[in-house]
Amino acid sequence: MTDTLTTGTAPTATDDTGIHIPASGFSGSSRERGTLDLWIDLVHVTTTVHARLTERLAFELGMLPEEVELLMRLAEAPEHRLRMAHVSRALLLSKSGVTRLVDRVAERGLVERAACPSDRRVVYAGLTDEGRRVVAQAAPLVAAGVDEHLGRHLEQTELNALWGSLRKILAAQRQD
Repeated sequence: MTDTLTTGTAPTATDDTGIHIPASGFSGSSRERGTLDLWIDLVHVTTTVHARLTERLAFELGMLPEEVELLMRLAEAPEHRLRMAHVSRALLLSKSGVTRLVDRVAERGLVERAACPSDRRVVYAGLTDEGRRVVAQAAPLVAAGVDEHLGRHLEQTELNALWGSLRKILAAQRQD
């Protein structure tokens, strides 16, 4: 993709066949077109990587990326547990969506729910011993899959720059 800021021209978003994806009826500025094309490419890249991870995780572990992400977040959390509301925000799921996800993983014995003793309104999702074993298997698969379908196409300096840019955007969104 061409860099809008350095060349002054808008990049062209394309699908995996190399065909331009038009923004029908769009007549904004070159910068707006560039950011729109960037967004289209970001969605395409994340959708493609997600689909490939889904295939790999389903084949090797019978799991979905969302299930593995839940386990990984719980593995990194203090006491290997998080409030359901925090899981919902972290995974960008509705309350009912996170409930279904946690229920699905709990049925497999990977996660357990626990009420907070001091506040009955609070429910925790906690990682079980079996969940720790599965996340130890799954995390390297996810890392290898992301590297294979994303990381290997970029030099380390490009990865660092992209990561820094995305972190900057995320930090700004948290302040909004």
